[in-house]
Amino acid sequence: MRLALSHQGGPTRVDGDVDASDILREAFEAAATESPDTLTHNIHGYPARMHPAIARTLIASLSRPGDQLLDPFCGSGTTMVEARVAGMLAAGVDLNPLGLRVAEIKTQIRSLDSRERFLVQLKDLALRSEMRVRDREPVVAPVPRHHVRWYAGHVLKELGGLWEEIRTVPRTEDRRAFELLLSSVVMKFSYRRSESDTTGIARKLRKGLVTEHFYRRGLGLVERWAELESVTPADSPEPWLIEGDARRLPKLLGEPPRADLVITSPPYGGTYDYVMHHELRYPWLDLDPANLERYEVGARRNLSGVGGAGRWERELLEVLRSVGAVMVPRGVAVFLVGDAQFGDERVAGGRQLRDLAQRAGFTYIASASQPRPDFTGRGMRQEHLVLLERQAES
Repeated sequence: MRLALSHQGGPTRVDGDVDASDILREAFEAAATESPDTLTHNIHGYPARMHPAIARTLIASLSRPGDQLLDPFCGSGTTMVEARVAGMLAAGVDLNPLGLRVAEIKTQIRSLDSRERFLVQLKDLALRSEMRVRDREPVVAPVPRHHVRWYAGHVLKELGGLWEEIRTVPRTEDRRAFELLLSSVVMKFSYRRSESDTTGIARKLRKGLVTEHFYRRGLGLVERWAELESVTPADSPEPWLIEGDARRLPKLLGEPPRADLVITSPPYGGTYDYVMHHELRYPWLDLDPANLERYEVGARRNLSGVGGAGRWERELLEVLRSVGAVMVPRGVAVFLVGDAQFGDERVAGGRQLRDLAQRAGFTYIASASQPRPDFTGRGMRQEHLVLLERQAES
């Protein structure tokens, strides 16, 4: 799995207000030099995550005491973790129920007693799973028939045994965390190459390896929780996580809250299909991605044909208007966007966002752009940080 923005770097081109563009440049430069594998950020795979250094730099530079943060595409919760560390009140919205589950576990502040309880249960789950493997106990895995082909028989059986044992965990918060741990290892032990690559790959896996990896991931999660607790203020509010469409924010959030600061990374038009990337994980978490499948913004499956660029522009404009409707006047929004791709047509993401801003009630302030490798073989693409200000209400 490629880490989020692991190819960060290259010359940064800036535009607009000097002070604001310096902040955006600093965010990109921080991401180029800092590891994305900090705190709880890397406990579960999720394609195209925002680098945590970008969120942390923007929060530190643009927020004021008492500000409310909104991320309408919060995904797996990068901005939510950094907001919690900063002691900010934050709301995260996403249509992907898997992303919200990851964000829920990533932002938990676990006490020492809670972590020790979790460790005891982790060891017990691993031991019972090993006994199931040794005794060849029968199991029914919670996957649809068309998913069975993605697993070796003994792997599917071991995953199913772990799933059955996890269901016996009495505390809901612990059970949900163990479910997420199971989800985090599913892709590694399937025949899928990665979340974003659905081609098959042969893997030779011995019995018991699933359980060993699950156990190691659990130990890592406890260490990350401890690290997060050590840097988070005791009174830091728990983020508000909402499953919903970013184009319907006024209905989802109501009045109030009103966001002072927005930091978000919408899907890059025509680049990903998140419902497809995570399809193997949903059954293990008993999650229904129907709304994501129907309403996913920027999905490649919906934009690759004729008219894809026009549809993407309409979707992005809807998003901007929705975000503006829940912001305070003169509030600041920073969008991390990449160039969109519709078949052979490429659309510059930063320029498009700037052009749409005024139509949505925003004033363009500044931007910063960096080159990124294009793994489709079409040359370099650009990634952009675009800072907008919500226009004052007349």
